[in-house]
Amino acid sequence: MAGRSKNAGRRLLTLKGNRWWFRREIPEVIRKAVGRGRYWQVNLRTGDLRAAQRMRDELERETAETFAAFRSGEVISPVTLSAREQGVVYREAIAAAEDDQQQGPDDWPGMYDISVESAEATAEAFRKPAEREAFLSALHGYEPVDAHLEAYLRLAKVAPKTRKERAGLIGRMAAWAAGQTPRALTLDRIDRRQAGRYVSEVIDKMHPATQTKHLTALRGYWKYLASRGLIDLPPGEPRGAGWPWNDQQLENKGKRVERDSKEAEERAFTEQEVRTLLHSPDPARMREEHIPAIRDALTISLLSGMRLAEIVSLWVEEIREGPDGVGLVFDIQQGKTDAAPRPVPVHPDLTAIVQRRMVGKTGKAWLFHELEKERDPSDTFGKRFARFRKQLGVDDMQPGKRRSLVNFHSARRWFITQARHEGQPRETIADVVGHVPDKKDMTFGVYTRGASPAQMRACVEAVRLPERQWLSA
Repeated sequence: MAGRSKNAGRRLLTLKGNRWWFRREIPEVIRKAVGRGRYWQVNLRTGDLRAAQRMRDELERETAETFAAFRSGEVISPVTLSAREQGVVYREAIAAAEDDQQQGPDDWPGMYDISVESAEATAEAFRKPAEREAFLSALHGYEPVDAHLEAYLRLAKVAPKTRKERAGLIGRMAAWAAGQTPRALTLDRIDRRQAGRYVSEVIDKMHPATQTKHLTALRGYWKYLASRGLIDLPPGEPRGAGWPWNDQQLENKGKRVERDSKEAEERAFTEQEVRTLLHSPDPARMREEHIPAIRDALTISLLSGMRLAEIVSLWVEEIREGPDGVGLVFDIQQGKTDAAPRPVPVHPDLTAIVQRRMVGKTGKAWLFHELEKERDPSDTFGKRFARFRKQLGVDDMQPGKRRSLVNFHSARRWFITQARHEGQPRETIADVVGHVPDKKDMTFGVYTRGASPAQMRACVEAVRLPERQWLSA
């Protein structure tokens, strides 16, 4: 048996002086379009091998995606880059040249024989003053906070809904920075002090859950900026920490709860609301063709706990015989978290809906064919459902809240609540709905492999819809 190479841990890494470099060959077929010569080279600015390996793994994934994008035509050639984008390219090249103080291997081409002065002279080639200003601002790092937001979101490994949410949160911070007086805060001016100001003025006023989401989005974006050399980190700051947002203290956590101070939170549907949504006459101001899909998807969520995006994107081939051999399952292949891919038993009361929607369809045909051609099926359906429930009087707006306390996710909450009331184990409910195991619970979060198919089916079948007779009483 062949032994493992002693240099395996240094794959795609080269030590120049006391700094590790990431070095990956660019496929010849896209080399001209990429515009970087034969190799994609990045100074990792660290002499720590383990830190370099972590950055190497991230850059390896990102460059693979970039190469794939060039091959598919998604990325434009450098000759068509905007003035600002060209300024970024020059800035990256100059930064690499300044950091490369040691003599490199003989086979490394002199890619970075460029200076700030020569780059500034290049700005004269732009005819329009606005283009020259954009080029020079990018060259010197005087860029708006969201200058690289689209590139970051394109690479972010998150669900579409989370990507959209992060765009809004980072965009909010960018708008705050641009509105500072007497001078807007550009990327080069965002340090720990300015980040602390933003936390105090904006984030501290948010709900604790939103605070966490906001800081997570900002840390992720700044990690990307640091990994690409688009911001300068203070000496000793690791790139993966999300400076300057790491360790920012939040004021709203751990406050004393006083009488009548508990803030209203989004909740499960009541039984009355479930009956209203399922059995009321169709709303007069809704398009008739939308209503069957709304009630079918709602019923599936009520009897499975599945998320909206999981339901509306189901393919016919993802409904199959379960591992227990006694019924069908929704075989979810992707989702919001690592725990999202899972088989969810089809409740007996859903059989008719599923079979009706599968008639004449095979393979990757959508179970909810009404949404197949929508650009964002989940968002489109969510808006339709909101109109539907509001017209039926199912709403719960509270002072100071911009969203109703009930929405489609309330069906998922209802399922979880009903399963708990029926005495189903917490761990089994979590496996059915796709919640991430609690790693602090060594017994159930680390050592077990989840509920059995029989346990999951028993959990689903324990939940029953409210009786219809209530409405006509």
